[in-house]
Amino acid sequence: MSRLISVSLRSLVRGVCAPRTNARGNLYTRSYCQNANPAKPSLTKNQDYAGHHLYRNERRPTDFDKKVLVWSGRFKKQEEIPEFVSWEVISAARSNIRIKICTGMIIFTIVGCILMVRSGKKALKEDQTLLHMNIEKKAKWREEAAQDQSSSLKSH
Repeated sequence: MSRLISVSLRSLVRGVCAPRTNARGNLYTRSYCQNANPAKPSLTKNQDYAGHHLYRNERRPTDFDKKVLVWSGRFKKQEEIPEFVSWEVISAARSNIRIKICTGMIIFTIVGCILMVRSGKKALKEDQTLLHMNIEKKAKWREEAAQDQSSSLKSH
């Protein structure tokens, strides 16, 4: 047992203390601070974005995104929405709509609960409780069973 522990300890020490010769090890030892402020050539705005889309943080909104942007109040009409809109604007509009929908659901739930309480109180005043309805239903079944039994006795 102790031999197994010593072998595992040796392999662990080798892995920790071994010199790094692979590419990943080179990344750990590379100094990134050698040239803290390299001299950059002055670039124009278009050269700075060369090879990249000019609206790299923006996207073309879908029809649903346009509806959400109008519903949230960002724009008055869908025609006013530009061709490219930043992701943050679309995300904020979606969050705004999500909050409005959740608030509406909460309000409708509360109104529904209030209406159910009122209808329950009204039914209690009119003696339309579940217990009363159940007793009436069972009495009706007993009458039907008695009628079926008496009609079956008469037919024999």
